[in-house]
Amino acid sequence: MSPSYNHAAIAVNIGTVVNSSRKFRAFSELTLVIDGADYIPDISVYAWRKIDIGKDFKKMQELPLLVAEILFPSQPTEELTEKAEVYLNAGIRSVWIVQPFAHTVSVLTKEGMQLYHEGVLEDLTGLSVNLASIFDDETEI
Repeated sequence: MSPSYNHAAIAVNIGTVVNSSRKFRAFSELTLVIDGADYIPDISVYAWRKIDIGKDFKKMQELPLLVAEILFPSQPTEELTEKAEVYLNAGIRSVWIVQPFAHTVSVLTKEGMQLYHEGVLEDLTGLSVNLASIFDDETEI
């Protein structure tokens, strides 16, 4: 299996790219409390700020600006689409559904959905990400 199809590698790549901007901070597997229920997106992105790492903050009441869910091959896309609706209705501004096998990111917002296959993803939160850095695409076209 190629590293570009590895769920954990994709999550690490997204976190690395987001954190390197120093405008945003990415957290993996952080529990978000939405309407009394726990949701655990693969990546939660907040505006950059210093964090007290000595503090246990596995559950967050404050919602992130953006969440990313990475699709497993056996997982139905509808499952993540339903979660995206919950996130958007709760006030999260942008939801990414990352499809490693297709090298695609679907960005869902209140305004609709946009599909990215290559190039730079310009998110409404102000985050810009080159898709090649998410999927470890070494070859440039």
